[in-house]
Order: sequence, then structure tokens, then C-alpha cells
Amino acid sequence: MDAVAPLYPSDKLAGRVAGRGEHFEWSPPSTSVHSSDPIPHRAPTAAERTMPEFVDLTGIKSGRLSVLGMAVDVSANGTRWVVRCVCGAYELRRTRYIKACAAGEKTGNNEPMCESCAYTKKLRQGFHNPKKAAAAAQAIMEAAR
Repeated sequence: MDAVAPLYPSDKLAGRVAGRGEHFEWSPPSTSVHSSDPIPHRAPTAAERTMPEFVDLTGIKSGRLSVLGMAVDVSANGTRWVVRCVCGAYELRRTRYIKACAAGEKTGNNEPMCESCAYTKKLRQGFHNPKKAAAAAQAIMEAAR
């Protein structure tokens, strides 16, 4: 019993999550950029501002995200903007995503937020991943032996 006692959850949410074998460890998908450190960004250049199709999105706030500026690294797939979530995380988002969020098209029932906040929200709403639950249960059983 001494080996299992430290594994008991301390509050209701932790109990609900641990009961399913879920945990809050999260890693970003390989296709996205997520960082707790600031991502280098820049202001739009004068040449970019003179282009008729260019829209400066700096300073726009949508949901939990605030646009800080354009990413320093320019991708071939279009402009990417550095956004900061209220949790303090920095991510890169495409122009069309930010425009859609500002227009209210992307929000629906979900407000725009970073990937980590979205995952935590899914866990709080009862999202359950059976593979992770089985792996966590196996680890707990091995620790109890």
C-alpha cells in the first residue's frame, strides 16, 4: 500500500483524470511550433504594407490569442504570425486562421487558444484516450509491484 499511496490524486479534477489514466503531459504536434520562450518576430516592412492584398494583423486579439508580429523565418506556404496565448505560450499561426478568427468564422463554441490550452480543455470536458489510459494503468501496476 505504501507504493500506491503517493499515486492517489489530491483533488476532484486530478481524481477524474487519474481515474482514466490520463495526465497533463502534452507535447506539440510535429507540424506546429509551440514554445514557452518568445519566438522571434518582426514588424511588417514598408514594401509589404504597400501591397494591396497585405493586411497588418499586429495587435489583433481573438479569444485567448494576441498577434505580436510576423515570424522572422518566412515560409514558402505563406506568412506566419507569432501569437501569444494568455497562458504565456507562443505559437505560429497562418494569416487565414487569424482573419477567420477575427471575423468569428473559426470560433463556433470554441475560442481560439494555443494547442496546450486546447488539450487541457479537452481533458476537462471528459476527452478520453484509451491508448494513453492503458499505458498509464500499466505503469501504475508496475510501480505497485
